[in-house]
Amino acid sequence: MKKIISFASDFGNSDGSVGVVKGVINRVDPDLKIIDISHGIPAQNIKYGSLLLMRAIQYIPQGVLLAVVDPGVGSDRKPIAIKTDWGVMIGPDNGLLNLACATVGGAQQAFALENENWIIPHEGETFHARDIFSPFAAAYASGQLQLEEFGQELNLEDLKQYLIPLTDITEKEIKGEVLYVDHFGNCQTNISPEELKEKNFKVGDTLSLRVENQELTSKWCNNYQNTTGGVGIVTDSWGMISIFLSNGDASKLLNCKDGSKVTIKAGSLTKRLNLK
Repeated sequence: MKKIISFASDFGNSDGSVGVVKGVINRVDPDLKIIDISHGIPAQNIKYGSLLLMRAIQYIPQGVLLAVVDPGVGSDRKPIAIKTDWGVMIGPDNGLLNLACATVGGAQQAFALENENWIIPHEGETFHARDIFSPFAAAYASGQLQLEEFGQELNLEDLKQYLIPLTDITEKEIKGEVLYVDHFGNCQTNISPEELKEKNFKVGDTLSLRVENQELTSKWCNNYQNTTGGVGIVTDSWGMISIFLSNGDASKLLNCKDGSKVTIKAGSLTKRLNLK
């Protein structure tokens, strides 16, 4: 049975790169189905891509994941395929794939993409998505190539890793950081709702929220409408705590970006953030 290929990249949709990669796949086998997860990953942002894949892998059909965010293309980083219970993940060995692997139970085997029969001859070394990743993904998904035929088996311990930063929990507060900002301006943190509940917080509670050097009173809401107005926190669709602004952009209001430090503790402040 042929496998579905799910494709994510930082290519954008303006220069034809996505179409070329999909064209290579369907030249190998015109019957292969390709799902586009996203091609709007910020350019060269491995962290963002890793988080996106970690979330998406839980909802896309099992088969082949083709993921390319590859600032080291053409360098000594390896093109790899990783076997998991979910299926096979193909991309660069730069940490992009490891969170998705962990989400579905971890890597079982990994192989270098070395079989010359499935590498498109090329002059430069700047488009491995076209010349290496996509033909291997298509060959495997169509049943023309077995995983063990890809190339040398790799030591799993040697694969590059991206790790989500850990929170710092004390008796009175939880310290974390912003992992990413979505296009609505919601700021997802590495703080989980379970960590808040362990501090006896619950939905509806008023909290003290600090983002970098800004402190404000906030509320833990069950949706993106804060009944008290202004900034709130919510358990987002990926199961993490996000900071939001009702009908607005929290990232702009708070000057919040990837890596911004966040602290949540009990109580409210007498001074609210000026939202005017």
